[in-house]
Formats: sequence, structure tokens, C-alpha cells
Amino acid sequence: MRHFYASHHSRLRGFVSRRMASRSADAEDVCQEIWLVFFVKYDTHVENYDDPVKVLFPIARCRLAEYWQKHSKSREAPVEGDDLTLLADAWTAAQRDAGEAACLRMDVMEALAALTPRQREALHLHYLDGLKVDETAPLMGISENTVKKLLKTARNRLRGSVRLGSYQTVPRPEEVDE
Repeated sequence: MRHFYASHHSRLRGFVSRRMASRSADAEDVCQEIWLVFFVKYDTHVENYDDPVKVLFPIARCRLAEYWQKHSKSREAPVEGDDLTLLADAWTAAQRDAGEAACLRMDVMEALAALTPRQREALHLHYLDGLKVDETAPLMGISENTVKKLLKTARNRLRGSVRLGSYQTVPRPEEVDE
């Protein structure tokens, strides 16, 4: 249990913090509530799931929904405002020239804003929260294939965006021939 907590707490904390930006002081309390609920049935989770993380993040979503309901807010929207900035920053992190990075960041934010909320949510969960497709699907309440389709469509729309068309893509390290 200690090892599981130590290896997943920072990721859970980031997941919760991004969804509680205006109330970051409460984020750690919500995380501890999530861990309490999770560890009550830890043995069952380990026994029934190949990766217990698949249970942890749906519990987090439920606790976050309860938190926002208790504080008279509607369901949290995971990818808006500051989260668009996070996605844009993640996209532009490879740029070395500050001027070019600033322009690219603005263009990426506009391209991201043109995506559907579900596509942005899938990108956010997969790339910012670092969740695998099989972990993302239950959080979004859809199948793994639908998550893959959302991610593929979002990436294609970003690649085909008029705002991003003039930028040259940087190949991934595994794509570069030595």
C-alpha cells in the first residue's frame, strides 16, 4: 500500500489540483479522502484489476463531483481557461526560441479552443494527467476505442489547423534515423 501511494500520489495530486485551481488549499484534503475510499477496498482492487489505478481516478472524479456539489458549483470542466494554457505549454515546451514559442503558444491555444470539449478532455487526461487510454475511458464514461478515436481526431485537427500549418513538426527521438 505504501509503495502504491508513493508512486501514484503526485499524479493524483496534480489531477485534483488542476480541477480545483481556485481552491488549491482544499486539494490535499480531497486527495486524502480519495485515498481513504481507495484503501478501504485495496485488496479487492488488487484482486479484481490488473492495474488498481483504473479504480483510483474514477474515485477521484466522484469525490471531485461531490466536492463541487457541496460547494454549490456545477460539474467541473476539466479543459478550459488555465487548462488550455497547460495544454498549450505542454505542446510548446520543445521550442527553444522564446519569441517563436510565444507565437506558437497563442496559435496552439486557438487551435485547442476549436476542438470539442470531449476532445480537449481526452487530450488533457491522456497527455497532462499522464493516463493511459484504458484509464481515461472510465473517467470519460466511454469505451477505450472511443477515447482512441477522440485522441486521433483531436491530433489530426490540430495538425490540420490553419493556425498551426506554418509550423514545422519536430520528429520524435524514435523517428530520427541515426
